[in-house]
Amino acid sequence: MHLKIFAAVSIGFATLGCGAALAFEKPEEVGTEFCAARVKDEETRVRALLSPSLLKVIEEAEARNDAIAKGAPGDKPPLGDGIPYQGFPDLAPVCKAGPIKELSGRTALDISYAFPDAPDAGWTDRLLLVSTDKGLLIDDILYQIPANHTEQIGLRSVLFNAFDQ
Repeated sequence: MHLKIFAAVSIGFATLGCGAALAFEKPEEVGTEFCAARVKDEETRVRALLSPSLLKVIEEAEARNDAIAKGAPGDKPPLGDGIPYQGFPDLAPVCKAGPIKELSGRTALDISYAFPDAPDAGWTDRLLLVSTDKGLLIDDILYQIPANHTEQIGLRSVLFNAFDQ
């Protein structure tokens, strides 16, 4: 009996470890998991939180990026630094979720990044969440608007525009 329970629990943990998406019903849960993944730079965990639509956009951008890289092996392709899951490339040691806002059919969740040794170096991005049959998932990431810009820039638009050079 104990062996059967152990086997079932082991299989369950193995499935979770293989990238199975966890169903989150609360925006805070998505934000907490996203932050945990970003602080450790664990892309597989981040991707498990993304909507199928956003994953498709990323996969298409990666395919285009790979084609460019193969065509010009000595040059850095547009996504040579990876998928920009946050507005700035530096991995911040502190990431916190909140507050939450409802925006025309989507839930917006602010994600604040901070560097304890440099308090003025932090920034805040915003996750746009959609409700799916798999719970809440990230459908876009809006980056903090830099001082010299007036319009919002997000992951989808960056991936789309990365190849217009």
